[in-house]
Amino acid sequence: MSSPPESEFDPPESEGQPSLRRENRRYALVIVLLIHLALLAAVLLSRSRVSEPPPARSVEVVLFEQKVPEKKIHVPPPDVAPPKLAPPPLALPPLPVLDIVPDAIRAPPAPAAPPAPPPAAAPPPPVKEAVASAPPKLFEECAEESDRHMIADVYRLAVNNQSVSEMRRRKPIKRVCMAQLNITPRSFKEGFPGLGSTNEWFGLDIRFTVNIPETATYELMLLADDGAMLSVDDENVIDNDGIHAPTPVATKIKLEKGLRNFRVRYFQGPGPDLALMLAWKKPGATDYGYIPRSLIGRPPAGTLPQILAKE
Repeated sequence: MSSPPESEFDPPESEGQPSLRRENRRYALVIVLLIHLALLAAVLLSRSRVSEPPPARSVEVVLFEQKVPEKKIHVPPPDVAPPKLAPPPLALPPLPVLDIVPDAIRAPPAPAAPPAPPPAAAPPPPVKEAVASAPPKLFEECAEESDRHMIADVYRLAVNNQSVSEMRRRKPIKRVCMAQLNITPRSFKEGFPGLGSTNEWFGLDIRFTVNIPETATYELMLLADDGAMLSVDDENVIDNDGIHAPTPVATKIKLEKGLRNFRVRYFQGPGPDLALMLAWKKPGATDYGYIPRSLIGRPPAGTLPQILAKE
C-alpha cells in the first residue's frame, strides 16, 4: 500500500521530533493527573469540614430575681374619739338667729305663772305625744316664689380634689336654693334633692346680692370646711381654699351703699362633715352676725350658667 502524498503545507520532520512529542505528552498527562488529584483533595477536605459537628458553645444564663413591691394593706384605725379642734383664732360668739325677724328686739320672757292645782274629782287630761319638728333642710329646689334667695349650682368633683378652681373646668348638674350661709360644723348625710347620697367631693357656686345700707368699712368673716372663697363685685376678698378643718378667715373691706354682688365658691372634700358660715361685723359693732335675710336678694339672671341636662 502506498503512503499518502505529502502535502506541501506539512513541515518537514526532523530526526529528533518524535521523541520531543512523546516527552510533551508525558508532561501533559502528569499535569492533568496533578489537577485531578488537587480537585479530589479539595472535595474530600470540604466534605470533612461539613461533616464535622460545630464546636459546642457555652451559654451563660443569668436569672434576675424580679422584686414585686409589697402591697400595703390598709387597716382601718380603731374607733378613737376624734381630737378636739382648737378654738379658731377669731373670737366668734354664738351668732344670733336672724332668719325670721332679723332686726327685731327680743323682749325678756314673762315669768311663768305657778301651776294651778288640779281638781280632786276631775280625771287627768289625756297625754298628747310630742311631735319633734324636722329641722329645715340645708338645700331645697329653687322656685320663683321661694323665699330662699341664694342660688347655688352643684358640681361633681374628682376624688382628691384640692381647690374650688376645679369647678371652672366643669358644668353644674343641679341648682338648689339656700336661705343663709349659716351651716355650722356638722355631719352632712342628707345629700342634695334629686341627687341621692351626694355628700362628698362636690362643689357649690353660690350667688346672691346684698343691699348695703350705708357706705362704710365692714369686716367679713368666712368659715369653711373644706375650702371656700368670697368675692364681692367680681373681686376676690377672702381666700380660704384647700382641704382643712373648720377654719375662719376675716378681712375688712369698704362697701358702697346699694346692691353688691356676692359670690361664694365652696367645695367639700372627704365627707361626711362640712361647714360654711358667712358673717359680718357692722361699723361700730363688737360681735359678728349673719347678714340679715331682708338685705339678701337673688342674683341677676344673666350671671347664672347653664345647667347640664344629663350627667
